[in-house]
Amino acid sequence: MLGRLRRTTRFDVALALSFAGFAYLAWAAATGVGRWMLATVSAAQGQNLPSAVIAGRAIFVDAALGMNLAGLVWLCVSLALVVRASRQRCSITWAWMSTACQILVAAGAAILAGVACRAMIPAPQAAAQSAWDLANALSLPVLLAVAVLVWVTFLVWLLVERARMDRYGPTLRDGLRTNVYR
Repeated sequence: MLGRLRRTTRFDVALALSFAGFAYLAWAAATGVGRWMLATVSAAQGQNLPSAVIAGRAIFVDAALGMNLAGLVWLCVSLALVVRASRQRCSITWAWMSTACQILVAAGAAILAGVACRAMIPAPQAAAQSAWDLANALSLPVLLAVAVLVWVTFLVWLLVERARMDRYGPTLRDGLRTNVYR
């Protein structure tokens, strides 16, 4: 039993396909918004840019084609893993892991873009910017990354629960529910 894989069902394949699509959408949103923010704010600032801004601009604006191609290649790798799993050549877990890693990298990119844009804002005056204003300025990239991480965690948890249900069947506690069908 150690070397055998559980049969990959159509439901597993459909779930992995949709997960791969959402991972690419997260990648596209993180890189697109990061590119727009850094290009807009750095154009308004002129030549005197902090080093964090220069690094963020190099990643998101100057290497935009590379970022877009990396997302597309990662999507293709995830889809190829889904196809291999649908043909029972490997475990579907590899496709899920690939898309989860893509979402994690996209969340990190969103944080990086937010930090780089924050570095462009001039240092606040003593009474000009309150803690609430600072929290408002940093909330979008941080909460976007947290939301993506929560979504991935919840989806993986549901997949693990589904695999447990398929492998061991319903428990005594599950028998009391009306939504468990065998």
